[in-house]
Parts: sequence; structure tokens; C-alpha cells
Amino acid sequence: MRLRASLTILALLSTSTGCTTTYNIPKSELAQLDGWKDDRNSLLEDVGASLRGERKDVRELLDDEGRAHKFNADTPLILVRPQGKALESKYLQVDVDAVEFRGIPVERPGRPVRVALGEVERAAVREFSWGKTVLLTGGIVLGALSSLIAVGLIVGDGDGSGGGGGFDD
Repeated sequence: MRLRASLTILALLSTSTGCTTTYNIPKSELAQLDGWKDDRNSLLEDVGASLRGERKDVRELLDDEGRAHKFNADTPLILVRPQGKALESKYLQVDVDAVEFRGIPVERPGRPVRVALGEVERAAVREFSWGKTVLLTGGIVLGALSSLIAVGLIVGDGDGSGGGGGFDD
């Protein structure tokens, strides 16, 4: 029972931390976020045969390779400043003009973020990856199970039964 509980805890921890991928966004793409606001309302969008909830104001940012990435209040935005100092946050509202980035972070709505665009060397978005998370969790669980089986086999062979293969009369 302890083994099952341990494996369950291990799986939950690795799933909750999750795997993400960071995509570099040209600084010029930040202008796409001007006036963006998450009002926490959902708009039902038809996706094939099912419906899903999607934020009303979803913007798309193009990364350095031209791939589009959705930006909403669940998207971590990273602003990299000189000497590699990074400011990462999810935002409720963003305003960008030619001089400054202004955002209201989800974590601290009472403390707006203001960064001069001249100080921003580059930007990036971080996206959660279910595939990578499942592979990582599966690998950890398989590794733990393999180790436990190997330890069980080693301990099982040293149980003092003699192991001679003969019969006692």
C-alpha cells in the first residue's frame, strides 16, 4: 500500500510541475498586446464536434520562427532585461506604446508592472506541454517501478532458503 501511495504522490508532483517550452518573441510583437484585457468571461467556440471555453480576448504572438502562440491570462510572458534579468508573469491587462510596457499581473493585481521598452532585450512566452509532461511522468514511474522490482529480486534471493535445489526428506 505504501508503494502505491508513493507512486501516486510521485505522479501528482511531476504532473503538477509540468513541462513547458519557451518560445522567443521578437520585441516588436509586444505591440500586438496593446489594449489586451482578460475580463474572465468565456466565449463558447465550436471545435469540431465539441465545445470548449475560450477567453474572449485572445491575441496571437509570432515567435522568431513565425509560429503563432495564443496569449491569454494563462500565458506566462517573459521580458528579458539587460544582464539576463527576466521578469516573468501572467497578466490580467496589458498596454504597450512606443515607449513602455505596462501590465497588471495575475499574481499581484495591486502592483502593476512598468518596463521601458528600451530596457527589454527580448521577450518570450512559456507554453505548457501535456505530451512532455506525460512522457516525463511515465519515465519516472517506470524507473521507480524497475528499481523496486530489481530491489525485490535481490532481496528475495537472499532469504536464506539455501537455494540448493534439492529436496529435504
